[in-house]
Amino acid sequence: MTGWLPLYLRSRRLPAALATSLGAIALTWAAWSAATDRRDIDQSLVVLTVVLALAPMIPTLSGDDDALESTAALRWPPRRAVHLAGCFVVVAAALAVTRATGAWFGPTWEVVRDSAGLTGLIGLSAALLGTRIAWAPPIGWAALQVLFGRPAGNHILFWLVQPAADRAAAITAAALAVGGLFAYARRPGPPAPPAEASLDH
Repeated sequence: MTGWLPLYLRSRRLPAALATSLGAIALTWAAWSAATDRRDIDQSLVVLTVVLALAPMIPTLSGDDDALESTAALRWPPRRAVHLAGCFVVVAAALAVTRATGAWFGPTWEVVRDSAGLTGLIGLSAALLGTRIAWAPPIGWAALQVLFGRPAGNHILFWLVQPAADRAAAITAAALAVGGLFAYARRPGPPAPPAEASLDH
């Protein structure tokens, strides 16, 4: 297979990232299946699995050469948008298909909501902070919600742990998803200083 896409996939190390993400989901599913007869995986574990499945995708959001992606030779914004959206689709689909098995990650809409919102937060973090520390906001926010559970009246801040039917949580996730997709498509991250870029190579 030749062309732009295979080169892009290899340069971003996407095959390895996808394998790691799917492996994290499979490991959680297998551990839950072996440990208990309950079908519904604990919500806190679901949240952690979503963020851990998305985390390996973060380094793939930047290339080895910032200057290359600033060129107008290719239309980078649509490609970046498809890349980020693809990360969401892979993780959400892998979680959703467990519905047909003996252990599942909860209602499909809830899985889609959490995956979309966290993917958007990753996109925002990558655009504003760079991929090196883009993991901090999504992992920190998820850990905070898992730690404190579902406090009354905090549906926006604690959107990840709300029931599938919660409207405020859905709106928050949608806003993060759209904002993150747009931000990352327009700006893949702050440019690395020349000295730092030289060290990377």
